[in-house]
Amino acid sequence: MVEFEILDEKENILLNRKEIRMRVIFGNGPTPTRNLIREMVSKNYGVSGDLIIIDHTIQRAGDHSSISYLKIYKDKDSAMLYEPDYELLRNGLKTKGEEENAEA
Repeated sequence: MVEFEILDEKENILLNRKEIRMRVIFGNGPTPTRNLIREMVSKNYGVSGDLIIIDHTIQRAGDHSSISYLKIYKDKDSAMLYEPDYELLRNGLKTKGEEENAEA
């Protein structure tokens, strides 16, 4: 069973997002994927998964928990404006074909 606890939460009004640092506890199971973490946060905060950017997750060897830093945007346009392309690709908000078309 995967659980999480919020360690720090800040409202970033200038960038139109909420920034969260949380501990994800997963016991003896596998390390949770970005999609699983996104689903948990989406249910807890009542927002669409499209608005959640998981910046990074850090896990120490032998520890059955990880620390994640994520951002919840107010709207998808803000996420597309402020996040770099690699983060949008990693979080599924952009596909590889879209990135190549933008550069042309």
